[in-house]
Amino acid sequence: MPTQQASDDFANYSWHDDYIYSLHFAIQGWDADLVLDIDHIVEWICGVDGGAQFRVAPATLRFHNITDLKLDIDWGDSGFQTALHEISIHQITRERITNQKICLDRPYYRWTIETNFPRPGSITFGASNFTQTLRAEPVMQDEQKLSRESRVAYSGL
Repeated sequence: MPTQQASDDFANYSWHDDYIYSLHFAIQGWDADLVLDIDHIVEWICGVDGGAQFRVAPATLRFHNITDLKLDIDWGDSGFQTALHEISIHQITRERITNQKICLDRPYYRWTIETNFPRPGSITFGASNFTQTLRAEPVMQDEQKLSRESRVAYSGL
């Protein structure tokens, strides 16, 4: 059931309006990955009446050989009255880095994850590539994310 795709498909991906529920680091010696738990919108289905539905799947988005991580996410200052919530991705871009010393045998990129909310926000880092694994089949949703009950069922939280 889970499907995995790699960075060779980058041009065919869009993470617009995908939600990030958690991020963590997988570090083994000098090798580090950035791992995101997301709801990935596999398909936007636009109706003739202007409405839309979405095929959404829980996914693990993993960036490999991470360097120079910078997190610029600010939920604001509510006087400790507003809880955190998921991060909404605006877009993910990458730019080829030619003078790097991490992955001499493959291309290396500067990645930027821009957020819709909190806004403005970004996560930037260097990485050689990514893999994305859908952890379940996509389900049809009226929202661009899975329900809390669905997320619990898919992630084992």
